[in-house]
Amino acid sequence: MALKLKLGSDRSQAGRDSGFVGSGFIALGMMFSTALAAAFLFYNFQIQKMSGVGIYLYYLLLLGLFYCSFVYQLNRFGASRRKRKTAVDASKLSYPRSDVAPAITILIPSYREERRVLVATILSAALSQYSNRKIVVLVDDPPGDVASLDSSLSAIDEVKRAVDVPMALLRSEYLAWQERCAAGLFTLGNEAERLADNYRKAARWLTHMAAELDSAKHAAFDHVDGFLTATIIQNLSSEYQAHASQLAELVLDEADIDREYDRLGSLFCADISSFQRKSFENLSHAPNKAMNLNAYIGLMGGRYTHVLRDGKHFLEESEGEACDLSISKPEFVLTLDADSVILSKYMLSLVNILNSNDRIGVAQTPYLTFPKAASAIERIAGATTDIQYLVHQGSSFFNAAYWVGANALIRYDALMAIEEKGLDGTKPVKVFIQDKTVIEDTGSTIDLLRKGWTVHNHFEPLAYSATPADFGSLAIQRKRWANGGLIIFPVLLQEYLNAGNKFRRIPELLLRSHYLLSPVIGNVAVFSLMMWSSSDARSVMWTPLIMLPYFLLYGMDLRRLGYRARDLFGVCALNLVLLPVNFAGIASSFRQLLTGRKGSFVRTPKVTNRTFIPPYAYLFNIGILVLMLNYIVKAIVAGEYTGAIIPSVNVLLYAYGLLRFVGLKDGVTDTRLAMGDKMTAARPHVSLLARGGRRHAGIWVRTGSRYAAAPVLAAALVLLAPWTFGQGLANGELSEVSIISSAPASRQGTEFIEAGTVIGTSISLAPRKLAEDIIVVQPQISEMKLQSTPLDNASELEPANGAQDYLGEYIHVFPGHPGYTRISLDEIGLDVAIKREDLLLPAATLAVGERGPAVFPILE
Repeated sequence: MALKLKLGSDRSQAGRDSGFVGSGFIALGMMFSTALAAAFLFYNFQIQKMSGVGIYLYYLLLLGLFYCSFVYQLNRFGASRRKRKTAVDASKLSYPRSDVAPAITILIPSYREERRVLVATILSAALSQYSNRKIVVLVDDPPGDVASLDSSLSAIDEVKRAVDVPMALLRSEYLAWQERCAAGLFTLGNEAERLADNYRKAARWLTHMAAELDSAKHAAFDHVDGFLTATIIQNLSSEYQAHASQLAELVLDEADIDREYDRLGSLFCADISSFQRKSFENLSHAPNKAMNLNAYIGLMGGRYTHVLRDGKHFLEESEGEACDLSISKPEFVLTLDADSVILSKYMLSLVNILNSNDRIGVAQTPYLTFPKAASAIERIAGATTDIQYLVHQGSSFFNAAYWVGANALIRYDALMAIEEKGLDGTKPVKVFIQDKTVIEDTGSTIDLLRKGWTVHNHFEPLAYSATPADFGSLAIQRKRWANGGLIIFPVLLQEYLNAGNKFRRIPELLLRSHYLLSPVIGNVAVFSLMMWSSSDARSVMWTPLIMLPYFLLYGMDLRRLGYRARDLFGVCALNLVLLPVNFAGIASSFRQLLTGRKGSFVRTPKVTNRTFIPPYAYLFNIGILVLMLNYIVKAIVAGEYTGAIIPSVNVLLYAYGLLRFVGLKDGVTDTRLAMGDKMTAARPHVSLLARGGRRHAGIWVRTGSRYAAAPVLAAALVLLAPWTFGQGLANGELSEVSIISSAPASRQGTEFIEAGTVIGTSISLAPRKLAEDIIVVQPQISEMKLQSTPLDNASELEPANGAQDYLGEYIHVFPGHPGYTRISLDEIGLDVAIKREDLLLPAATLAVGERGPAVFPILE
């Protein structure tokens, strides 16, 4: 039965109920979305008679929105159809003995991490239940940053010393049991009680550790630190207390007792060490997480000696028995980001999965965010991350899962299968995890597919990760996420075309492509339709209806993940204010495609104080807010109230997003500081330029291009947005209102009342005689003014010789001009003109409104 999920302790149940919305309901939503999209296409093409360049772009945007909506529903359909695997107790999992368990090396890449963050990650890995594992923290802090290095290394030592305390006792108990067992000096009852007492001691140590960490909690990270102590440490303490009680009551044989002592001897992982690749001249120093991992993975299975040469340290393979560093070759590698934690059953669960299928290269549980976030932006950003957990689960149904780098258990043989030789400058390096983009795990997924490996998402959420708590940090994270998909997509397409079973893999291709291209498709479509909303209100106003099934399902998913349905409004507002950030990430991808230069990997800050708000993002959002307000005013003044609907919604979302997530005051402060710093830096160069220093002509590029790149992109998008041909959308190549006339005219009973309203563009005429009093005109665009007069009845403009049939057939509703219809020029290319004094003077276009026909002539 589907359960309603809540944040907090119940949040860990999200995975087992990720199919809580039935597949039948989702299938109906998918069919409804398809029907709506088809109806819109038919309406705008057949009823609205749209044509020209504008309609093709409109259709592309419409299909883009439909694609994003449909793929989300398809992913959720897959999640609902997967066989749900309920959570099981660790005691019911296969817990291998230490001498036969596949070896796991846990790698934690760390770069200038906060001490408390690093401690939490290492501790969660050390407490995770598995018998044969070791932890290596890959410290990537710059060698010259003594303070950062000391903080990182002392955090590692702190956890190691803390875990050594109980493990010294438990290992001695294990050795003592082996001695008693060899001598036959034991009784089963006493050993069972002794085992129970040792588990109680482990539980008490965990309780003491939780109390110590609670006392040192930082107020700003109370929910994160509290999760570690309550959900990981205290829950594990309770589990060992319960296990102790069971042991005291059970009748155990010698094999059972030996297995329990073996488990006690490795209950916590005290094999914790660190490695600094930047200490050695011959290892890669490339500034990204992928190469940090690659440097150590490339050393696995070898023995090495430290060599000092010309004052620099080198790590070289040892030729003799003696060595300074021996790195074992494991069967599995667990990569764990330094801002993530894993639950106690993580390794036990995923090892069982990998052992069940030898073609699974990566097993993972996509992470959830830490619950009970205090700040609004962390909570809403966390909601979007938790929704992605469900998306990842659905992708596994269609074999379209991607490797998520925050945590993953990787088969060592799979890494060796995708090994490539490369160069870091002049240094030869081994590359296992791609560093061609900043989303290294996504690119490596394609490499695994090529070699026949698969990626598996486990249903039960066993990993949690931090979400940025301020807009500046979130901008850094989301810009990185938006960068790289365009670069990887051609590689994915090539892999699909080269593989077999293309028809069967179409759903997989749709889902994988969406994962890579959604930042471009979704953001450009939303932005373009916002720009379009003023010029073609009636057409664009109903476009969001295509997304209705998507929004409905998204809202239901939010509720079942413990959020509120109204948080959907916050999600929409956050996505809008993140538009410039996503555009900046997309621009970085284009830059890499054009220049071949890789973008730098920028880690997401986890700091107490807020992070600097990018001025480009703040100014972009303020500009769009002002533009939407302008749209509203123009629509109201013109009496076209439908044109104010979408801009009004956008204003509400932007205002909420800027106030709630960005901060108007913070944005102004950071923008002023950034501009002040740039002006100060540029002042001496400007002075030199004033004195003729031509060699400094490129100073703007060096000092300002980084800040100007995204605003320039935004400006280009605005200038190229459909508002420049939105009018053409309604009328082919015509103006917003279908008007043809070169001069005021009069005819029996027809009076033209001058209105003098400037509406933008008009038509010059190329007349062609159709009948005695009828002239066909081919429209061309030029300037014009509008006047309009309602007529009593249409007979006053009665055309001759059957032209009425043409007029009646092609009249239809005109968007943006409520209450009126117009004659389509797109299909027949004609309008009514009057022969007057042997001159071809075209009269106005006939339009039928609520008060009857109206005439629109042009004022000279």
